[in-house]
Amino acid sequence: MTSTRDWFGTALVEIAREYDHVVVVNCDLAKATRTLQFKEKFPDRFFECGIAEANAIGVAAGLAQEGFRPFVASFGHFLTGKFLEIFQTVGLNDAGVVLVGTHAGLAIGRDGPTQMGLRDLALMRTLPNVRVFQPADGTETWQMMTHLATDRRPSYLRLCRQSQPEVHADGYRFRFGIPHVVREGADVVVFAMGGTVPVAVEAADRLAADGVTPTVVNVSSLPVDRATVARLVGTHRQAVVVEDHYLVGGLADEVGRIVLSLPGRPRFDVLAVPDYGQAGPPEDLYRRYRLDAAGIAARIAAHLQDAVR
Repeated sequence: MTSTRDWFGTALVEIAREYDHVVVVNCDLAKATRTLQFKEKFPDRFFECGIAEANAIGVAAGLAQEGFRPFVASFGHFLTGKFLEIFQTVGLNDAGVVLVGTHAGLAIGRDGPTQMGLRDLALMRTLPNVRVFQPADGTETWQMMTHLATDRRPSYLRLCRQSQPEVHADGYRFRFGIPHVVREGADVVVFAMGGTVPVAVEAADRLAADGVTPTVVNVSSLPVDRATVARLVGTHRQAVVVEDHYLVGGLADEVGRIVLSLPGRPRFDVLAVPDYGQAGPPEDLYRRYRLDAAGIAARIAAHLQDAVR
């Protein structure tokens, strides 16, 4: 197992060999964001801006307007914290920048809420021309990187610190906006993203012992295809979103809007972070917020039980 930020660093070097318009704009975090390999292989295409995300975003926007495909990397919390600069220089100019936000969610652990990427999806989703990507494993990271290198749209790539197992079967092909079913089931459909996908699969394994068989869906890019989500929800009694993000503004809002538009309004539940987050070991934080496999399984079981009362 490895993290999607590690897969990103490896894939970045490989796509740069094929696409010489790919460059990196860094914010003094090359080791943490895994762009150090790129710096060593392509020093002339690596631009260090220091601890100055606002400047880095402006530099990246300028490079994009000159035909390059810049990947500007920092912690997701810090990078999207410069939302005004993203809005003004990337969004309004439709500049083909890939904003790479690492350390998404609670997994940064002891560094606490001042460094946790927990509100980044909410911010990026407000920009009408910015696409959001969050891979669930190495296979998907590689395919997304190829897509991003050959695309020209402004994008936000959200990456995790924690190691993750492969969840996609051989033959998987990433398609922007199309959710992918990684576990077929019944009873309830669970939508997850990034680091929560393998955890949702583990929760499904736990529930299977009690005769509950959730369908687990990887939503790896936004905006999501409404018809696909509507079809998946329509074939289940319940729908649940699990995300390593604030309760407001992320995947739950995206899926919830679709659910509310469906006839009969299926039962809908969300597991996410309802406060600013805390500092502590990652495993303790996921347990606290019931975003570990045991917590997700218990919440789904309770949700289903309430439905039959």
